[in-house]
Amino acid sequence: MAALRIRRILIATTAVVSLAACGSGDETDGYGLAQPGTITAGVTAGDAPFVSPDATGKPVGLLVDLNDVIAQRMGLKITYRMTTVSAGLPLVTAGQLDLLAIGMLPTPERKKSVDFTKPFYLASDDVVVRTDSAVKGAGDLAGKRVGAGLGSAQADFVTAKVPGATLISQPTNSAGVTQLLNGNLDAMVLASTEVPTVLQENPGRVKIAYSAPHEQASAMPVNRKLTAFEKAYGDQLKTTMDDGTFLRLYDKYFPGEPYPAQMFTYWPQLRDQIQKGR
Repeated sequence: MAALRIRRILIATTAVVSLAACGSGDETDGYGLAQPGTITAGVTAGDAPFVSPDATGKPVGLLVDLNDVIAQRMGLKITYRMTTVSAGLPLVTAGQLDLLAIGMLPTPERKKSVDFTKPFYLASDDVVVRTDSAVKGAGDLAGKRVGAGLGSAQADFVTAKVPGATLISQPTNSAGVTQLLNGNLDAMVLASTEVPTVLQENPGRVKIAYSAPHEQASAMPVNRKLTAFEKAYGDQLKTTMDDGTFLRLYDKYFPGEPYPAQMFTYWPQLRDQIQKGR
Protein backbone atom coordinates (compact mmCIF):
# COMPACT_ATOMS: atom_id res chain seq x y z
CA MET A 1 0.00 0.00 0.00
CA ALA A 2 2.81 2.37 0.90
CA ALA A 3 4.48 1.70 -2.45
CA LEU A 4 1.18 2.37 -4.26
CA ARG A 5 0.75 5.71 -2.43
CA ILE A 6 4.31 6.74 -3.35
CA ARG A 7 3.68 5.81 -6.97
CA ARG A 8 0.50 7.93 -7.06
CA ILE A 9 2.35 10.88 -5.51
CA LEU A 10 5.12 10.60 -8.12
CA ILE A 11 2.59 10.47 -10.96
CA ALA A 12 0.72 13.48 -9.61
CA THR A 13 3.94 15.43 -9.11
CA THR A 14 5.12 14.62 -12.63
CA ALA A 15 1.78 15.81 -14.04
CA VAL A 16 2.01 19.12 -12.16
CA VAL A 17 5.58 19.69 -13.36
CA SER A 18 4.56 18.89 -16.96
CA LEU A 19 1.62 21.29 -16.79
CA ALA A 20 3.84 23.99 -15.35
CA ALA A 21 6.40 23.47 -18.10
CA CYS A 22 3.72 23.67 -20.79
CA GLY A 23 2.16 26.71 -19.18
CA SER A 24 5.46 28.55 -18.83
CA GLY A 25 5.76 29.00 -22.59
CA ASP A 26 2.24 30.39 -22.84
CA GLU A 27 2.78 32.69 -19.88
CA THR A 28 6.09 33.85 -21.30
CA ASP A 29 4.57 35.30 -24.45
CA GLY A 30 1.43 33.53 -25.68
CA TYR A 31 2.51 34.14 -29.26
CA GLY A 32 3.90 30.79 -30.39
CA LEU A 33 7.32 32.21 -31.19
CA ALA A 34 10.10 29.96 -32.44
CA GLN A 35 11.69 30.33 -29.00
CA PRO A 36 9.16 31.16 -26.25
CA GLY A 37 9.73 34.57 -24.76
CA THR A 38 12.23 35.57 -27.47
CA ILE A 39 11.81 37.16 -30.88
CA THR A 40 14.11 35.40 -33.32
CA ALA A 41 14.88 37.98 -36.02
CA GLY A 42 16.85 37.43 -39.21
CA VAL A 43 19.26 40.10 -40.43
CA THR A 44 21.49 40.42 -43.48
CA ALA A 45 25.05 41.64 -43.87
CA GLY A 46 24.29 44.42 -46.35
CA ASP A 47 21.30 46.56 -45.33
CA ALA A 48 23.03 49.54 -43.68
CA PRO A 49 22.00 51.80 -42.08
CA PHE A 50 18.95 49.67 -41.25
CA VAL A 51 21.10 46.75 -40.15
CA SER A 52 24.65 45.54 -40.80
CA PRO A 53 27.39 43.86 -38.75
CA ASP A 54 29.87 46.01 -36.86
CA ALA A 55 33.59 45.20 -36.57
CA THR A 56 32.83 42.41 -34.11
CA GLY A 57 30.06 40.92 -36.24
CA LYS A 58 27.29 42.23 -34.00
CA PRO A 59 24.21 43.53 -35.88
CA VAL A 60 23.74 47.28 -35.53
CA GLY A 61 21.46 49.81 -37.20
CA LEU A 62 18.10 51.54 -37.10
CA LEU A 63 16.06 48.33 -37.25
CA VAL A 64 18.17 46.72 -34.53
CA ASP A 65 17.59 49.69 -32.20
CA LEU A 66 13.92 49.81 -33.16
CA ASN A 67 13.33 46.09 -32.60
CA ASP A 68 15.22 46.20 -29.31
CA VAL A 69 12.79 48.88 -28.12
CA ILE A 70 9.72 47.00 -29.39
CA ALA A 71 10.84 43.70 -27.83
CA GLN A 72 11.46 45.38 -24.48
CA ARG A 73 8.04 47.03 -24.52
CA MET A 74 6.43 43.68 -25.35
CA GLY A 75 8.24 42.06 -22.42
CA LEU A 76 10.28 39.84 -24.74
CA LYS A 77 13.92 39.18 -25.43
CA ILE A 78 15.26 39.35 -28.98
CA THR A 79 18.06 37.53 -30.77
CA TYR A 80 19.44 38.17 -34.26
CA ARG A 81 20.51 35.50 -36.73
CA MET A 82 22.56 36.34 -39.81
CA THR A 83 20.98 35.17 -43.07
CA THR A 84 20.33 36.35 -46.63
CA VAL A 85 17.17 37.60 -48.30
CA SER A 86 16.74 34.42 -50.35
CA ALA A 87 17.34 32.13 -47.36
CA GLY A 88 15.56 34.28 -44.80
CA LEU A 89 12.08 34.28 -46.31
CA PRO A 90 11.76 30.45 -46.28
CA LEU A 91 12.97 30.45 -42.67
CA VAL A 92 10.21 32.91 -41.73
CA THR A 93 7.65 30.80 -43.59
CA ALA A 94 8.86 27.66 -41.79
CA GLY A 95 8.68 29.34 -38.39
CA GLN A 96 12.42 29.15 -37.69
CA LEU A 97 12.52 32.95 -37.77
CA ASP A 98 9.70 35.08 -36.40
CA LEU A 99 10.54 38.06 -38.60
CA LEU A 100 13.21 39.56 -40.81
CA ALA A 101 14.57 42.84 -39.43
CA ILE A 102 15.33 44.18 -42.89
CA GLY A 103 13.60 46.55 -45.27
CA MET A 104 11.84 44.55 -47.98
CA LEU A 105 9.23 45.32 -50.63
CA PRO A 106 5.93 43.52 -49.87
CA THR A 107 5.43 42.17 -53.38
CA PRO A 108 2.40 39.97 -54.21
CA GLU A 109 4.71 36.98 -54.65
CA ARG A 110 6.23 37.42 -51.20
CA LYS A 111 2.81 37.96 -49.61
CA LYS A 112 1.91 34.41 -50.65
CA SER A 113 4.17 33.03 -47.92
CA VAL A 114 4.69 35.80 -45.32
CA ASP A 115 2.93 38.80 -43.83
CA PHE A 116 4.49 42.25 -43.55
CA THR A 117 4.56 44.94 -40.93
CA LYS A 118 3.25 48.37 -41.79
CA PRO A 119 5.77 50.11 -44.12
CA PHE A 120 8.41 52.37 -42.59
CA TYR A 121 10.57 53.69 -45.46
CA LEU A 122 10.51 54.47 -49.17
CA ALA A 123 13.84 53.98 -50.92
CA SER A 124 15.04 53.91 -54.52
CA ASP A 125 17.16 51.56 -56.59
CA ASP A 126 20.54 53.11 -57.39
CA VAL A 127 22.56 51.78 -60.33
CA VAL A 128 26.20 52.02 -59.28
CA VAL A 129 29.02 51.87 -61.84
CA ARG A 130 32.76 52.49 -61.92
CA THR A 131 33.71 56.14 -62.29
CA ASP A 132 35.00 55.60 -65.83
CA SER A 133 31.67 54.12 -66.97
CA ALA A 134 29.57 55.91 -69.61
CA VAL A 135 26.30 54.34 -68.37
CA LYS A 136 23.62 56.98 -67.76
CA GLY A 137 20.37 55.03 -68.14
CA ALA A 138 18.79 51.62 -68.53
CA GLY A 139 19.29 51.65 -72.29
CA ASP A 140 23.05 51.74 -71.81
CA LEU A 141 22.97 48.41 -69.97
CA ALA A 142 21.57 46.24 -72.76
CA GLY A 143 23.88 43.28 -73.19
CA LYS A 144 25.75 44.21 -70.00
CA ARG A 145 26.32 42.22 -66.79
CA VAL A 146 24.35 43.78 -63.95
CA GLY A 147 24.68 42.54 -60.38
CA ALA A 148 22.08 42.51 -57.59
CA GLY A 149 21.65 40.69 -54.31
CA LEU A 150 20.21 37.19 -54.64
CA GLY A 151 16.43 37.29 -54.13
CA SER A 152 16.44 41.05 -53.48
CA ALA A 153 14.13 43.77 -54.73
CA GLN A 154 17.09 45.03 -56.72
CA ALA A 155 17.22 41.70 -58.58
CA ASP A 156 13.52 42.16 -59.42
CA PHE A 157 14.36 45.67 -60.62
CA VAL A 158 17.02 44.40 -63.04
CA THR A 159 14.64 41.80 -64.46
CA ALA A 160 11.76 44.23 -64.89
CA LYS A 161 13.41 47.58 -65.53
CA VAL A 162 16.73 46.90 -67.29
CA PRO A 163 15.79 45.18 -70.55
CA GLY A 164 18.52 43.28 -72.32
CA ALA A 165 20.81 43.17 -69.28
CA THR A 166 22.10 39.90 -67.85
CA LEU A 167 21.33 39.60 -64.14
CA ILE A 168 24.28 38.25 -62.15
CA SER A 169 23.05 37.35 -58.66
CA GLN A 170 25.39 38.14 -55.79
CA PRO A 171 25.44 36.50 -52.33
CA THR A 172 25.90 39.90 -50.68
CA ASN A 173 26.02 43.51 -51.82
CA SER A 174 29.64 43.83 -50.74
CA ALA A 175 30.54 40.87 -52.93
CA GLY A 176 28.78 42.56 -55.84
CA VAL A 177 30.68 45.81 -55.33
CA THR A 178 33.93 43.85 -55.32
CA GLN A 179 32.95 42.18 -58.59
CA LEU A 180 32.11 45.59 -60.04
CA LEU A 181 35.50 47.01 -59.06
CA ASN A 182 37.25 43.95 -60.49
CA GLY A 183 35.56 44.49 -63.84
CA ASN A 184 33.39 41.36 -63.65
CA LEU A 185 30.21 43.45 -63.56
CA ASP A 186 29.22 46.50 -65.58
CA ALA A 187 26.89 47.78 -62.87
CA MET A 188 25.61 46.86 -59.42
CA VAL A 189 22.10 47.77 -58.27
CA LEU A 190 21.78 48.77 -54.61
CA ALA A 191 19.07 50.17 -52.38
CA SER A 192 19.62 53.91 -51.96
CA THR A 193 20.12 53.46 -48.21
CA GLU A 194 23.25 51.39 -48.84
CA VAL A 195 24.93 53.61 -51.43
CA PRO A 196 26.36 56.31 -49.13
CA THR A 197 28.40 53.65 -47.33
CA VAL A 198 29.63 52.20 -50.64
CA LEU A 199 30.65 55.64 -51.92
CA GLN A 200 32.43 56.43 -48.66
CA GLU A 201 34.32 53.13 -48.67
CA ASN A 202 35.35 53.50 -52.33
CA PRO A 203 36.12 57.20 -52.89
CA GLY A 204 36.66 58.07 -56.52
CA ARG A 205 36.10 54.49 -57.68
CA VAL A 206 32.33 54.23 -58.08
CA LYS A 207 29.43 56.56 -58.80
CA ILE A 208 25.64 56.50 -59.20
CA ALA A 209 24.70 56.21 -62.88
CA TYR A 210 20.99 56.77 -62.26
CA SER A 211 18.25 56.16 -59.67
CA ALA A 212 14.68 54.83 -59.80
CA PRO A 213 12.27 55.40 -56.87
CA HIS A 214 10.56 52.31 -55.50
CA GLU A 215 6.90 51.90 -56.34
CA GLN A 216 6.27 50.42 -52.88
CA ALA A 217 7.50 51.25 -49.39
CA SER A 218 9.70 48.86 -47.41
CA ALA A 219 8.37 46.75 -44.54
CA MET A 220 9.52 43.78 -42.44
CA PRO A 221 8.40 40.19 -43.21
CA VAL A 222 6.64 38.35 -40.37
CA ASN A 223 5.59 34.71 -39.95
CA ARG A 224 1.95 34.81 -41.00
CA LYS A 225 0.95 32.18 -38.40
CA LEU A 226 1.89 34.52 -35.55
CA THR A 227 -1.30 36.56 -35.72
CA ALA A 228 -1.34 37.62 -32.06
CA PHE A 229 2.35 38.52 -32.18
CA GLU A 230 1.90 40.45 -35.42
CA LYS A 231 -0.88 42.55 -33.91
CA ALA A 232 1.00 43.24 -30.68
CA TYR A 233 4.16 44.06 -32.63
CA GLY A 234 2.18 46.41 -34.89
CA ASP A 235 0.73 48.18 -31.86
CA GLN A 236 4.21 48.77 -30.46
CA LEU A 237 5.54 49.90 -33.83
CA LYS A 238 2.76 52.49 -33.90
CA THR A 239 3.68 53.57 -30.38
CA THR A 240 7.27 54.25 -31.49
CA MET A 241 5.83 56.44 -34.23
CA ASP A 242 3.48 58.22 -31.81
CA ASP A 243 6.00 59.01 -29.08
CA GLY A 244 8.87 60.17 -31.32
CA THR A 245 11.08 57.12 -30.81
CA PHE A 246 11.14 56.17 -34.50
CA LEU A 247 11.92 59.70 -35.66
CA ARG A 248 14.78 60.01 -33.17
CA LEU A 249 16.26 56.75 -34.49
CA TYR A 250 15.77 57.92 -38.07
CA ASP A 251 17.65 61.14 -37.36
CA LYS A 252 20.43 59.12 -35.73
CA TYR A 253 21.00 56.90 -38.76
CA PHE A 254 19.97 59.34 -41.52
CA PRO A 255 21.45 62.61 -40.22
CA GLY A 256 20.31 65.56 -42.24
CA GLU A 257 18.18 63.46 -44.62
CA PRO A 258 14.45 64.35 -44.67
CA TYR A 259 12.05 61.53 -43.96
CA PRO A 260 10.28 60.60 -47.25
CA ALA A 261 7.12 62.67 -47.47
CA GLN A 262 5.32 59.80 -49.23
CA MET A 263 5.44 57.90 -45.94
CA PHE A 264 3.15 60.42 -44.23
CA THR A 265 0.27 58.52 -45.84
CA TYR A 266 1.08 55.67 -43.46
CA TRP A 267 2.35 57.71 -40.50
CA PRO A 268 0.79 61.22 -40.48
CA GLN A 269 1.98 61.72 -36.89
CA LEU A 270 5.56 61.92 -38.18
CA ARG A 271 4.66 64.89 -40.37
CA ASP A 272 3.19 66.62 -37.33
CA GLN A 273 6.32 65.90 -35.27
CA ILE A 274 8.59 67.23 -38.02
CA GLN A 275 6.51 70.38 -38.45
CA LYS A 276 6.76 70.98 -34.70
CA GLY A 277 10.52 70.55 -34.84
CA ARG A 278 10.47 67.04 -33.36
